[in-house]
Amino acid sequence: MKKVIALLLIAVFSLQMVVAADYEPYRSDEFPQWSIKLRRAETLFFGAIPLTLGATGIVYSVARSFGAGQLHTDSNKETLALLGIAGGVALIVALTDFIIGEVQK
Repeated sequence: MKKVIALLLIAVFSLQMVVAADYEPYRSDEFPQWSIKLRRAETLFFGAIPLTLGATGIVYSVARSFGAGQLHTDSNKETLALLGIAGGVALIVALTDFIIGEVQK
């Protein structure tokens, strides 16, 4: 059974390599400008989430060690609050990049 699955996977991946050989790069006029800007903002937002989540967790831990109060008594709500803060900061990063890009034009 394992050999059959392995042969099937090899066949599928080999077929993908043959199909990928016909790849044609995107033209500059293929997508509207707003979709390119939206894709950049999306990439920056989701790319910043891990960084902002880590920074938010560290800042919150340091603040708690210096005597700051808890965000919530329930640990699930506290985690959701930290995720919300990290998402907000990531959104600010994406918006800042968009604004800087528009001002430079």
